[in-house]
Amino acid sequence: MAGQTSAPGLKSILADSWGLMLVGAIFSFFFASILMSGTPAGLIPDLSTPYSYAGDSLFHAWMAQRVEEGWVFDNARSGYPFGSSFLDFPGSDGGSHLAIKLLSMLGGSWVAGVNLFFLLGFPVCFVATFATSRVFGLNRSFAMAAGLLYTFLPFHFLRLQHLFYTWYFIAPVFFGLALSVYRTCPSLPAKGQASTRGKLAGMALGLIVLASFGVYYALFGVIVIAMAGVLSWIKTGRPRGMGKAAALCAAVVFGILINVAPNLLGNFTEGRNPEVAKRSFVESEIYGLKMMQLLLPRPEHRSSTLAKVGQAYNSSTPLINENNTSSMGLIGAAGFLLALLYVVFSPAGVLADERLRLVAATTLVLFLFATIGGLGSLFAMLVSPSIRGWNRISIFIAFGAILFLFLALELLLHRYAPRLSRYPAAVASAMLLVGLYDQTSPACLGCNQLQKNAFESDRAFVHAIEQALPQGAAIYQLPYIGFPETPPLHRLLNYQMMAGVLHSTSLHWSFGGMKGRPGDLFYRSLAQEPMAKQIEVARNLGFEGITIDRRGYADNAEALISELGSLLQEPATLQSSNGELVFFKLPGSKHPQLQGKSALEIMQQAGYQADALGTRYPATLDAGIDFTKGRWPDFIRNAKGVSNFEPWGLWSDKSRVKFEFNRKLPHRFTLVLEAQAYAANVGQSIRVEIGNQAYPIVLQSGVTQVRVHVDLGNTDADSITFIPPHPISPKEVSGSGDERRLAIGFVALRIVE
Repeated sequence: MAGQTSAPGLKSILADSWGLMLVGAIFSFFFASILMSGTPAGLIPDLSTPYSYAGDSLFHAWMAQRVEEGWVFDNARSGYPFGSSFLDFPGSDGGSHLAIKLLSMLGGSWVAGVNLFFLLGFPVCFVATFATSRVFGLNRSFAMAAGLLYTFLPFHFLRLQHLFYTWYFIAPVFFGLALSVYRTCPSLPAKGQASTRGKLAGMALGLIVLASFGVYYALFGVIVIAMAGVLSWIKTGRPRGMGKAAALCAAVVFGILINVAPNLLGNFTEGRNPEVAKRSFVESEIYGLKMMQLLLPRPEHRSSTLAKVGQAYNSSTPLINENNTSSMGLIGAAGFLLALLYVVFSPAGVLADERLRLVAATTLVLFLFATIGGLGSLFAMLVSPSIRGWNRISIFIAFGAILFLFLALELLLHRYAPRLSRYPAAVASAMLLVGLYDQTSPACLGCNQLQKNAFESDRAFVHAIEQALPQGAAIYQLPYIGFPETPPLHRLLNYQMMAGVLHSTSLHWSFGGMKGRPGDLFYRSLAQEPMAKQIEVARNLGFEGITIDRRGYADNAEALISELGSLLQEPATLQSSNGELVFFKLPGSKHPQLQGKSALEIMQQAGYQADALGTRYPATLDAGIDFTKGRWPDFIRNAKGVSNFEPWGLWSDKSRVKFEFNRKLPHRFTLVLEAQAYAANVGQSIRVEIGNQAYPIVLQSGVTQVRVHVDLGNTDADSITFIPPHPISPKEVSGSGDERRLAIGFVALRIVE
């Protein structure tokens, strides 16, 4: 076929070029270490201090610490004593977690695991890029240059806080598979079918593994493979390539499902958590990228003039966020623009080559998904808003751009400069030197020192607490802040509260329970109580110390520290060297056995109950629900279809009102209801459903008492449902601004046996 270039297979690439790959991998590892730590420090990789100790890096450190101690889904030392299940936060990152666990075991700590994971991302990326470039037919010199330039893109360093995205070796692998799909023969002799099926099965198995390195990269890979299938169909007029693409995409989806299966099971058993990972399709507009961001120099460019260009754009244009990591550098930008021009002019037969057609068309489609208001936004509207950070596809675009540039350059040299084409190493070296200068920046030694100071301050503080308390002691942390993805509280950023669990080996910490789950709701409510009450509850649960992060208070926690000193009759026991963290011992704590207890049993031990319905008060069924208290009794599990409490009680706000009880109701009892009806519901029959029985009641415009004698026979019931005939809003009745759909005003409800 015209324009098709033969290329070596993967086995021959490994056999012929293993030496180059080894040299490139070693260079990538140590050059990355030098760029992070400077010289001579970077000659020996730093495994004692994390390269980043702020923002989302702390979140990744927390996950690394969890997998080091067990696995990411749960850890009893966070969110104590309720635990910190991570099942509400789905992710297809099993491969990354496993790699960090193994590296942490090898290095002896989560710090070593995280730093090694980051550094090893460079040689892994180089090897994948070099091999894929050779599969596409690039000569070894160009493949070497392409591999190093792609490995040292600004993205690799700017994404340090999003650690898993630094292992973007996935992109070249997907492009290599796309070439295989694109070159699928329209028909296959019978004798070759078994071999082809075996290769396809091997690819599918590999894709299941690749899907374990991030759902974003897996989805982007599906786009690349699907595009190759479509182009194969267009090229051959036969659907065989499309079928191969569909099979490979199905393998990716299956790999994702394997990774998120525990999350799906957790949501099924525990119920969906409405507070976590809420996404809107609007975010796809916010977190897309702009073409200018791909083309402009990085804001930290070695050249101050070029750096100012990027900084000026970022400071003066809207929708600048994590998408400012998208810069492809000079080489990538040139390749991207050439790829777009090729798509425009290729119908005229310019430099006809099937590899260029595949790479250019795929790069264009990836850009259409990434750009603000593009196909990514359409995906969010029609399929799912869960994928919102479409700017992250920039690393796939960058691979297509760099690969296209080197493929086109090789073809052009052979065609128009045959003498120069005899010296590919010289051409590749020149491009590599220019590209590395453009794409990288020297180590920020001042930044490293600040990170180290913060890390060592936290570590010394936590180690001092661990020495002052018995092994396995629990620490109550203030202020309350939700986890994860919570806005800053004054100077306190969400993940800074993780310092305790990161630097200790046996201590338990109150922070880290999943937002919206029982433990989080408990601490959220407890934080609103007077400090004396919080101390009482903390003692009941066995907490032996309290830490205060001053950054979470407008007054730097001066008032709280003074109050605690007064309540505990002693000053603070410890303070961190940077002055941000303060620790008080908490004498007189009980030591209850809480392991294996349910959330409700833990709250009962605490003498304090709070959940999604707020703070509870103790009551019996006979005492019933006093709606004028503004709180729910502890025997109510849930209440649906009601408005907020008011001084006199509360209104229904839906067509059905359901009160769910923690225990089964008696089989025979009298329901005593004090309530009033609203508007068209006055004097009308209201249906009350209890188990398989239904009873009519009639309410008036004023508060009246209604008694219903209930006989359920042998049927069990744990809920009471009220169904009013005509819920209606005050806006419809009187033209007010109140749009609640009112029907029943509840004042009291009792169950009398």
